[in-house]
Amino acid sequence: MTLRLYDDLAHLWPIISPPEEYLVEAQEWLDVIRSRLDIGPGAGRDLPTLLELGCGGGHLMSHLTEHFITEAVDISPAMLEISRELNPQTLHHLGDMRSVRLGRAFDVVAIHDAVNYMTTEGDLRAAIATAAEHLNPGGVALFAPDCIRETFDGPRVVEWTREAEDRSVTFIEYMAKPQPGASTVESVFIFIIDRDGQVQVEMDRHVGGLFPTATWMGLLAEAGLDGEYVRTNAYEGGFGGNLFVGRK
Repeated sequence: MTLRLYDDLAHLWPIISPPEEYLVEAQEWLDVIRSRLDIGPGAGRDLPTLLELGCGGGHLMSHLTEHFITEAVDISPAMLEISRELNPQTLHHLGDMRSVRLGRAFDVVAIHDAVNYMTTEGDLRAAIATAAEHLNPGGVALFAPDCIRETFDGPRVVEWTREAEDRSVTFIEYMAKPQPGASTVESVFIFIIDRDGQVQVEMDRHVGGLFPTATWMGLLAEAGLDGEYVRTNAYEGGFGGNLFVGRK
């Protein structure tokens, strides 16, 4: 199933979720990384290296490029194009976080909320394995799911409006109440695009993974990572604030 937000509606991404809104979260990530990263003496370079899997439009990455030598992977050509324009110093790759292999390792591997699209335990295992395989010894992996099973209390509705030069866009997300024991949650996205009173409405459906902390920690250990859960600040709508950290 094609997700329209990352295809024909990708042009809305910089409007509804602009790069400046990722600054605080990026600083939190930097604090976590700096307190845990151990790349040893004589690394032979000025900056550590960072790979982001599922980079989307590169909005979080844009706050990290001055601190790391960066590379990025995404499955959506449209989102990669947005990220390339925003982060020209970053090497970009088209690929699937479950299977991509770049043939080199990094000091940090990060998967932001794109990890939500791992909807089975097998998918999540594969994504974590990809991160672990691309980590240098002493490196740090970060995973930031929007929701975890223990604390999700759907249904939820969030909405906000952002202004652009030629239009305003109102974004509404409805997250359904998951079935008992389910590992997924369905979301409906509605986009209301207003160009001087000419209103266009678009809709998109997404399914995200919903796993308990025990599953996360077990899969991190299975991949050879020392795992921990770090609570960070939630972003708009109360989502996020979950950070799983794995050290190799």
